[in-house]
Amino acid sequence: MRKKRTKLITGISIFITCLALLMPVAFAAEPINVAMPAVSVTLTGSPPQDSEDYEIVLKADDPAFPMPEGSEDGEYRLIITGEDMAFLPAVQFSSKGIYTYTVSQTPGSNELAEYDNSLFHLTIYITYAPGGGSLESTVIARRGDEAEKLLDLEFVNNYEPEEIEIPDEEVPGGEVETPDEEEPDEIELPDEDIPGAEAETPDPPEEETEVPKTGDEALIWPYIVSFIGAGILLIVLVLARKQAAKE
Repeated sequence: MRKKRTKLITGISIFITCLALLMPVAFAAEPINVAMPAVSVTLTGSPPQDSEDYEIVLKADDPAFPMPEGSEDGEYRLIITGEDMAFLPAVQFSSKGIYTYTVSQTPGSNELAEYDNSLFHLTIYITYAPGGGSLESTVIARRGDEAEKLLDLEFVNNYEPEEIEIPDEEVPGGEVETPDEEEPDEIELPDEDIPGAEAETPDPPEEETEVPKTGDEALIWPYIVSFIGAGILLIVLVLARKQAAKE
């Protein structure tokens, strides 16, 4: 009788021990997929007409932490084109624990853009569900050191307006800049050579009361005096002959 009781107690003890050892294995065999927060990109200011690609990076604080499929070196990169929203892939967990991650944006190359450099912290708690052997999760997201819990992650990128220089000739009422022209050498033409121009005539000299004798007039006067003298002499001779004839 005692042997039967001893065997029964021993069997129950072995069963309980095996059950205790198999319980963690059963829990580990039921991994869960945990959905990550949504990520959105909002554009303010004067966004470019051509949509820009924005890179969102999910990084594990410990390289041993689970990561989504497609991750490399403990990082997963998500591309969002333009102003849009996207979801990070779910992460699979198979054991309880506290897992921490960060989400950030890689700055772009647009010089007119101010890219949001916020750093979001994700804390994922994996625990056993009350009264059962399944796992459950709790995800908490915060921006930087802020205490507020977030449902999704938002990056706000601001764009400065692009300055466009308009040439002065295109501005209504603007002054048109013309290149300086070299002035040709001025040539003065006499008025008489200009077609249609009146030639300048010299002013007539004022009348003089006494006209001075020129050299040509001085040479003529002796001949005039000789001619007059000969005429007088001829008249005297004629009168003398007539008087002699009367006598």
